Amino acid sequence: MKLARYVGDGKVEIVDEPVPACPPGGLLVKTEACGLCSGELMSWYMDQKIPHVLGHEVSGVVVESQDERYPVGSKVFPHHHAACMECALCLAGLQVHCGRWRNTKLIPGGMAEFFAVPRKNLTDTLHVEDMRPVDAALIEPLACVMKSLRLGGWDPDRARANGEWGFQVNVIGLGVMGLMHMLTLDSEATGCDLNPSRVEWARGLGLRAGVLDNWVTVADLIIVCPGSQQAFNTAVAMARPGATIVMFAPLAPSQELTLPQALYFKDIKVVQSYSCGPDDTRAAADAIRAGKLRAEQVVSDFIGIDELPEAYGRMKTGEILKPMVVFE
Repeated sequence: MKLARYVGDGKVEIVDEPVPACPPGGLLVKTEACGLCSGELMSWYMDQKIPHVLGHEVSGVVVESQDERYPVGSKVFPHHHAACMECALCLAGLQVHCGRWRNTKLIPGGMAEFFAVPRKNLTDTLHVEDMRPVDAALIEPLACVMKSLRLGGWDPDRARANGEWGFQVNVIGLGVMGLMHMLTLDSEATGCDLNPSRVEWARGLGLRAGVLDNWVTVADLIIVCPGSQQAFNTAVAMARPGATIVMFAPLAPSQELTLPQALYFKDIKVVQSYSCGPDDTRAAADAIRAGKLRAEQVVSDFIGIDELPEAYGRMKTGEILKPMVVFE
């Protein structure tokens, strides 16, 4: 079977390897769609994983099963990490810090014609027969968005005053993850970016968006999608007294986030949002079923696996928004 492996220096190769065996108590899945995650573009992060098979935004059809809940022919979305759901961290809602979570994975990865789902990953594997594969593959990134908004205190049922939303949300950065935040929030958010083409894409989706240099809107919740001090400083300038800033992405290991004194004098809260747990996964699936997100809104290029190395480079340089491999 073909798979995509990151080999370092920002390069991806397509190689042939044997189809993995169905793990005891697990599943063997034929891949139908797999997106390229923006996190897989961070060289400082990826270079420590070499050699690494790409792909965790994935959906497929079960071709061999050792769990009666997922018979052959089932359409599934499996999370690449899964918590035990029994330890103190899991019970406290901190599933991504569970000892099992980081030690679970898809084999060899989702960007392959087939992948195996170990038994332990089934605590966060969903049936998606009612979804298109290209939409189901977006459950994992959207789940990260659901966690971000939850930690930020966003309440979709918040009361409206005089017919207007009484809680302003700003999204900094209109790459894929920024767009997903905006689409989830719908009319309750505004977004900004330094890249005019990203602003144009967002506006084409009917979202309120502007170029960052011209941005003056203040907000109660600011989602910072780029992992940079500059983006964080922009959020601080936007924050109303008592606002919350969510750092959605990390800075590089060589950098430290500096917290200005303005946070103290304006009672601004800063929270971090790392990955997502099973509750967020279910919330994301529900949002997709409710029509909040369709693949065409955030995927610019639907491609075959042989086209991925070129698409990887083009996404890394910002030439395209996001590629998704669709398997035959």
